[in-house]
Amino acid sequence: MAQQDHVLDPLAVTASGPRSGAAYLRRNCPCCGNAPPAQPEVRTAITADTLGFDELTPQWNGFFKEGKSIFSYVRCTGCGLLYAPVFFDNEQLGRLYAQMPPNMDEVPLPALRATQRGYFEALKRHSALKGGFIEVGPDVGLFTENCVREGQFDEYWLLEPNRAVEGALRQVVNGRKHHIVHDMFGFKDIPEKAASAAVMIHVLDHLLDPVETLRQIRRTLTPGSTLVIVTHDESSLLRQVIGSRWPAFCLQHPQIYNPKSIRKLMDAAGFEVKEVSKTVNHFEVKFLLKHLLWALGFKPKKVPSFANAVVGLKLGNMLTVATPRGAA
Repeated sequence: MAQQDHVLDPLAVTASGPRSGAAYLRRNCPCCGNAPPAQPEVRTAITADTLGFDELTPQWNGFFKEGKSIFSYVRCTGCGLLYAPVFFDNEQLGRLYAQMPPNMDEVPLPALRATQRGYFEALKRHSALKGGFIEVGPDVGLFTENCVREGQFDEYWLLEPNRAVEGALRQVVNGRKHHIVHDMFGFKDIPEKAASAAVMIHVLDHLLDPVETLRQIRRTLTPGSTLVIVTHDESSLLRQVIGSRWPAFCLQHPQIYNPKSIRKLMDAAGFEVKEVSKTVNHFEVKFLLKHLLWALGFKPKKVPSFANAVVGLKLGNMLTVATPRGAA
């Protein structure tokens, strides 16, 4: 999935980087609107707002970068959300996402499928798997293929701006009534109360205005429908252990959630949370070891293959299940 459009904070103004003169977005808390506190909670030695856009572009792709710079994160004094008050603007984000390589291209397909299967099991616990289905950012459809295989959804809306994966998506929903919308925010193309289930996997972390996006999704959902969201969890043990070197602290995430702040965000958008739980992600052992060493500052040329063994671990992601509250 490659997000290529973002919703601007309507209260945002621009700030100039002191070294380069590059203009970046300045914003209040995207959940409650409070002004940011003066002191950051997470920062790097060289902060991104002191660098020019062209200097930051090489650091954009990938989570593991030596000597990386990030926009500093502050903790909102109102709702507790950890967010970057200075960040890329819409135009800059569009340019950055347009040049991204495929996500997680180092992770083998069976491991990706196993991870997505775990997310689908959460949807099964809360949904009858009937009616309309929406996925925002489905990429090649690894989650949706579970819905096609085991669900009884009668119509699919797949919001995926990356046209390169359209063929793969159409194969997944072949024979089912479907709409592939090449706009991450193409909710206007979905009728009101058309869907009984919606899914957003590692999308909410990337949005400049997550509350407005969730409100738009809410308009498309029936009463009693199910929304499943997967995000990073900044309260995870891994984050506590490695601090600012945690991979999710990167140039792609304007805010990062924890169980309390995701509940406040969902409430602000008009949703009632049914479940917040840690997720299991599947990786090859050699992938985990390589990137753990990178996060700790080591750059080995080779790591053992461990016979390509795959393990499932709870490594800092969380899953949120919610339902619309009242009328949209």
